[in-house]
This record gives sequence, structure tokens and C-alpha cells, in this order.
Amino acid sequence: MSRPDRRIVWFGFFFLMVEILLICPGCDTTKKLPKGEELYTGATIHIHSDSPVPEKGIKKELIKVEGPSPNSSFLGIRFQLWMYMMISKDKGKGLGHFLKTKMGEPPVLMSDLHPEKTAELMKNRLFTSGYFHAQITFEKVRQKRKISICYTVILPIPYLVHRVSFPEGVDSLEAHIRATKKESLIKEGVQYNLELFKEERLRIEKELRNAGFYYFNADYLLFQADSIKNAKQVNVRLILKPEIPARARRVYTLNTIYIIPSLVSVNDSFPIKTDTLKMGGYDYLNSDSAFRPKAILQSIYLKKGHLYNRNDHTLTLRHLMEMGIFRSVEIRFVESADSAGILDVYIRLFPLPRKSIQADLEAITKSDNFTGPSLTMSFKDRNIFKGGELYVFNLLGSFETQIGKNAVSFNSYELGVNTQLYFPEFITPFRLKRNSNLFLPKTKIDLGARLLQRVLYYNMTALNASFGYKWKKTPQKEYELDPIYLSFTKLLNTTNAFNTLLLENPYLKTSFEEQFIIGSNYSYTYNSQIGSVKRSQFYFNGTLQLSGNSLYLMQSLFSPLSATEENPYKVFGFPYAQYSRFTLDERYYFTVNKMSRIAVRFYGGVALPYGNSSTIPYVEQFFSGGSNSIRAFQARSLGPGSYKIPDSLAGRSFLDQSGDIKLEGNLEYRFNILKILKGAIFTDAGNVWLARKNAQYPGGEFNITDFQNEIAVGAGAGLRFDLSFFVLRFDLAFPLREPSLPENERWVINRIDFEAPSWRQQNLVLNIAVGYPF
Repeated sequence: MSRPDRRIVWFGFFFLMVEILLICPGCDTTKKLPKGEELYTGATIHIHSDSPVPEKGIKKELIKVEGPSPNSSFLGIRFQLWMYMMISKDKGKGLGHFLKTKMGEPPVLMSDLHPEKTAELMKNRLFTSGYFHAQITFEKVRQKRKISICYTVILPIPYLVHRVSFPEGVDSLEAHIRATKKESLIKEGVQYNLELFKEERLRIEKELRNAGFYYFNADYLLFQADSIKNAKQVNVRLILKPEIPARARRVYTLNTIYIIPSLVSVNDSFPIKTDTLKMGGYDYLNSDSAFRPKAILQSIYLKKGHLYNRNDHTLTLRHLMEMGIFRSVEIRFVESADSAGILDVYIRLFPLPRKSIQADLEAITKSDNFTGPSLTMSFKDRNIFKGGELYVFNLLGSFETQIGKNAVSFNSYELGVNTQLYFPEFITPFRLKRNSNLFLPKTKIDLGARLLQRVLYYNMTALNASFGYKWKKTPQKEYELDPIYLSFTKLLNTTNAFNTLLLENPYLKTSFEEQFIIGSNYSYTYNSQIGSVKRSQFYFNGTLQLSGNSLYLMQSLFSPLSATEENPYKVFGFPYAQYSRFTLDERYYFTVNKMSRIAVRFYGGVALPYGNSSTIPYVEQFFSGGSNSIRAFQARSLGPGSYKIPDSLAGRSFLDQSGDIKLEGNLEYRFNILKILKGAIFTDAGNVWLARKNAQYPGGEFNITDFQNEIAVGAGAGLRFDLSFFVLRFDLAFPLREPSLPENERWVINRIDFEAPSWRQQNLVLNIAVGYPF
């Protein structure tokens, strides 16, 4: 099938799905409801109060108990309900059964609801938030065979905390509880809230566990509240339950700590054997030599003679697991039979298989719209030096072809080898004390080589090496620093067509010249999507790359010659690149409801050559356009600036429409159509520019006062088949603003004509990709 024929097929499929969405609203899903039933379409909550109240927060709490949610919809279309109702009962396991059960959604009926019970649950929920005498009524609103519920809530003035008292008594437990009062979450004047009382009990439990009270539990605490007549206030009293066991009142000290790094069977009265190594206050069972004891002990924070501390307990578990060599870790605390307040500790380590071989086959999509299969064969040794070091050896191979409108008709092949070594600690010239951060730091060494073949153009070899560190401060914050980063690229077997292109464009030729990149990299990532499910989520990644600065400084101080564009400084007989490169990637996700989400991204990047370089290496330049960029434009076909590539070079534009500066913004509205089929409406804007004026690219330089007039804008819609482990994406887009046109003609909205075949041929861009764009 030819490329135009394939495009027609995809366009046809895309518009077929759109037609289905347009047909659905005309289908009455209530006709096939059981006799006497009504379709539940949702509930509304109206709140009335004589005093200011956080209405949104109260509604959010009441929605949690309002009962079954209505059938999902988008723009008023209950597509999944329509899919379920349109298919008659299917006795087998055929297509109809699949569509009905997997893609459809059964109707939510009035018989599934119990508004009287819901109103009572809402009243109870308000009571726990201090609204002691709230009144709730409801009304059923019917329209044909559809029904909704309207709840009316009358809120009184909430009760506030007047006074808080903590347990009295001279025992150690009561004294410790009183000592935590300054950090109490319950203050005089705060609104009565049962959830706050639960959080306060957990806070006190944590404080006591860290003070040696190993057996203490939050359930031993009880809050009593007495209302003050005619005052809308309560006095809160914290007491200890009378049935609290004696050992929960006792402080415990750690005694013998046994480390068992094997599958040896032991019991609670584990004896000290002749093969037990006493080291650093620990009894280390060294019956096998799978691990170096020192490597294990530096991840253990529980100490003999210290009080039990829950933080040290958690830290030990986390650091041992983050070594990546254990399937699980078990820590048991056994009370001594001879002495009260003494705990023996048994740390059992269950190792993972040390060596493994894995093959990963995946589909990849790159920024230049090259898409195809990739195979990676990996060998892993999780404990190569018996200290939790991870060694990885990868063999990589891929085949890619460029797809999309006006795609260049050639293929790309890549073969590579890569080896990585990770140490579960910082390795530095000077000694660093192991901190008590929850996350284990890593030192990494990376070596790699690859051969890239662009059929009809060139072959390229690339060598790289790096030494650096990775660490986290929180689950959301990740840092990466490579003090040493080396890269070398060299062109091989260039074709006449490619050589001609380089002769026509000296700027491109310079960026492809063989050269070293010798410098450092730094990256910071914040991702609020990790560890919690929130309605608003934020992602940020910032990178800084410096190359050639130290070498240039040393050579400029000690070399009798100065570097020039024609004769730059060299190392090992090759010139090296000198530049600074900074990027930032910000993303914001907002969940509108269970069916839809808004996603926003801003990307900015600046790469400035200086000293030993006049251009940025090609692999570090910025490009715009394509399936993960501005989708209304062919991959790498935008810019720089208002530059318009001559028609004679249009077929080779993927190579030389690059820049030193990039600004880009994307806005998507994502919504569910079926369980595995998602939709999106999006708009993209941005461009790339040169940092300096270049005669080869008229209009390509960045001007702070005029760059906004050179922003490209596109819009479109997409379908995504989301199988969780694999996402296939189809985005159809068209330009709204083209910066390469004359300045007063760049907005092209008035030229949009979907009915005209010539307009569709010239402007519609179908992006086929794997994964979400961001």
C-alpha cells in the first residue's frame, strides 16, 4: 500500500470514530430500560447557612457518601451506556459479549439508590465535622424516564474547640504524651473535626514509638468531648483507655541484633554459632559469603543499647530494600524472657536471584517522527562485588521509519552496546557520612557505543561515558549529577546527497563535524504524581549541561596560540565543543472529573556556543514539530524563527531546521470514550530560534522584542488506545498560525476549509505515535 493510500485509510478510521460520537446523542438509551425503571442521572447539593462556610469542601465530603455514581458521560453523551444498551443479550463469548461487558457500562437505575439512607449518611458526615444539628432534605426530579436527586442542606454554626487537656499522671507514658502537646494538631478555637482527632492520635503514636514505646498503639488513646451549653463550643479531653496493657506503657531498649543474610532457618531463640561474626555491635551470620558484612551494616540504623525508634526501623527497611538485591526484608523484635524492657532484633534478608537475562521488545516514537520496533537484551548481576552493586550489560537494536504527512521516505537502523554499574552509596575522593535520608543514594558509571545508519544519507558512530550520582530527598524530588560526561561522534560513509547538503549549508556542516563533548550534567525532577492521587498534579524537570569550559580555561592559560573558528583547541587530536545548555519542562495535570482531564506543558531550552565552538553539536540542538511537539507541523519542519526553507531543500528539511533556543506550550483536554479508548482535543504553540544571526537562515535569529510574532500555533483532536502497558496514539492536527508566511498573513484560521481536498492535503497532519505526548 502506498503512503497516500495508508493516509486515506487512517483518515477514514479517524472520521469513522468521530461519526460514531456524533450518532450516539441521537440514540435514546432509556427505551431498553426494564419496565418501571428510571435512569439515574446524578445528584445536586444545595447548601444554606447563616454563616460563611467552605461550601466546596463540604460538598466534596458529602459527594463521598451520595451513593452510586451516574453513568459516565462526555459532553452529555453516555457512550459506554449506549454501547451496553444497543447490544442485545449475548449468550456466548463473541464480539457482542466483549463490547457489552468490556466496553459497555450497565445503567445505574433508581432502584439502586436509597436517598433516605444517603441523607442520613450525609448528616452523620456533617456531625463529625462539627455541624451537630444539620438538616437534610431531598427531592426527586423526573424527566421522562430519567431521574436526579436534589439534596438541600441547612447548616448550623459549627462547634469549636474551647479547651484541650492531655492525660494527667506521673508515669513515664503520661509524661511523654504531655511533652508532645506543643506539636498538637488540636488547638483552642479550631473547628471540631473527628478526622483531626484521628490524625492527632496517629501523631502521638508516632512520637511515642520514636521514644521507645514499641508496643504502644493509637487505639489506646480516647478523645472525650463535652459541649458547652448555648456556646457552640466543646471541651476536649484526651485520656488513656483503662485496659491498656502493661507492656504498652514500657520503654524498650534494643539488645542483641542478629543479621541473617541467607535462607537459614532460625527461631526466636537464635543461638550464637561459631560462624557468627561480631562486628560493630551486630551479630552477623556469615554462613555464606554472598555479601560483604560492611555493605549490609551501613544500611542498618538500629543500634544495640539504643531505645527502639520507629524512624530507625523504617529507615533500615527502606535502605536494605533500595539496595536492589533483596526480594524482601523482615525485621522481628522479640521481647526478652529474662529482662523487662529488652528487645532482641532479628533482621532476615531474602535475596533476589543474583543474575538474570531479559529481552524487551517495544515500539518507540522519537521527536523526528521516526517510529519502529526496538529490541534490548539485558544481562544483570545484582551483587557483582558482594556489596549490592548492580551491573547491567545491554545490547540494543532498532529499526525506524518516518511516518506522518510529508514524511521523508527513508529508514534508520541503530545498533548499540551499553554497560552500567551502580553502587548503593556515594563514592567520592573524600569520606561522606551516611545520612538518614529515607532514600539510598547511587553512584553510577555508564559506558556505551552505538552505530546509527540513516539510509541514503550517512552512518554515524557515537561513544559515550559518564560518572555521576543519583539521589532523592523525597519520593517526589530526584537529583542527578554527572561531574564527568564524555561523548564523541564521528560521521562514516556519507552519501553524495548528504555531502552536497553539507556543502550548501556550512552551519549544518559545522554542527556535524566530529568532536568531543567533555563536561558535566545536572538534572532536577519534581513529580507530585508519585505517592499520592490528587486532583491537581505538577511535574517539573530542569537540566543544565556544561561542556568544554575547564579544558578551554587550561589551554587558554598555557597554550601560546589562541583558539579560532578555523583552528580550535583540540584534545586527542579532535576539537571539542564548548557550550552551555539549559532546559526546563513543566507540566500540570488537572482532573476535571472521573471522565476527563486537562494537561498543560511548557518547554523551554537555551544552548549557547562560545569559546572553542561557533555552533552547538547537532545532537544537542533543538527541533520543533512532530508527534510530541507541535503536531500541526511535520517533524523538525518549524523554524528557526520565520525562516522558510526553499522548495529545493524541502525533502531534506529534517536535518537543518534546528535552533539554539526553543519555546513551546501544549494544552490538551483528555476524555474517556470507552475503557480502552480515550480522546483528546489539543492546541500547541512554539518555535525554535538561532542565538546568533546567520545568513543561511534569514529571519532565524531570536529577538526579544519580536519573537512572539514568530510563534507557530496548531490545533487538532486525537484518539488513544490505552491498554495501560501500551498506548497507541492518533493525533490529527492542522495549523492556525504559520510563522514562515509574510508577517501580516501568518494567521490562517480564515483559510480553514475541511471540505476542500486541496486544503486537507496541504494542512492536515496525522501523527501516529506510541505513548502520550506528555
